Amino acid sequence: MNRFFIICLACLCGAAAPALADGRETFDRANAMFEAGDFAGAAAAYQKILLEHGPRAPVYYNLGNSHLRMGDYGHAILAYERAKLLTPRDPDLRSNLALARKNAAAFEEEPGLHPRVAAALHFLSRDEWSWLVGGGAILLGGLGLLCGVARVRRGCMARVMVVSAALAALVILVASVVLYLRRGEAARGVIVAADAVLRLSPFETAEPLATPAPGRTVRLGEKSGDFRFIEIPGTNLQGWLADKDVASVIPQDE
Repeated sequence: MNRFFIICLACLCGAAAPALADGRETFDRANAMFEAGDFAGAAAAYQKILLEHGPRAPVYYNLGNSHLRMGDYGHAILAYERAKLLTPRDPDLRSNLALARKNAAAFEEEPGLHPRVAAALHFLSRDEWSWLVGGGAILLGGLGLLCGVARVRRGCMARVMVVSAALAALVILVASVVLYLRRGEAARGVIVAADAVLRLSPFETAEPLATPAPGRTVRLGEKSGDFRFIEIPGTNLQGWLADKDVASVIPQDE
């Protein structure tokens, strides 16, 4: 089963791996600015690549490094979190994210699951789990079609097809369950402003409740005008933040 799982994942990841070719010139120029100490210029260039060519894990990672060097921990943690959605097993990324959280005193919320279970759920990215569902479905459909055309009913080939179909169905089931358990990620956000104020109601004059640290992970709720309702995991704090002071981990139109 492990061999089947790895083969499926390798094929799917190879076919869908993002390339930086479209923004290579800008990426190289941004890297040069970073090496020269122009972290603000590098960050702007990385952001331009993301806007023009879509999510790229290396670009998010370097963007996070630029913000980290500028002491902008909120945007650094946001960029690292977005990179982690695409490459959750990158050790350098995880190390820099931990460093940024430590510097910002914005430690990650408890996952609410056993650590080993949480690690298993996040071993692959959401895209990779989705590819496994799609790959398993294609394989299952192909086996069904082959069985109908070849009219395999008994013998060694029939047993191989039955086992393969069972494994494909198991992969689909496991990956679907993981995606369901990770559905809450759509509501994860990060506070990006150093002067963010949590208020009792969605008005600038409303009573302040707290000043959460930049980089703190929150759960996003409804919007009301220029404010968004949030909850801070691990605390009883909830209220309204200026929408510009918080950003979704899963990129929205920005």
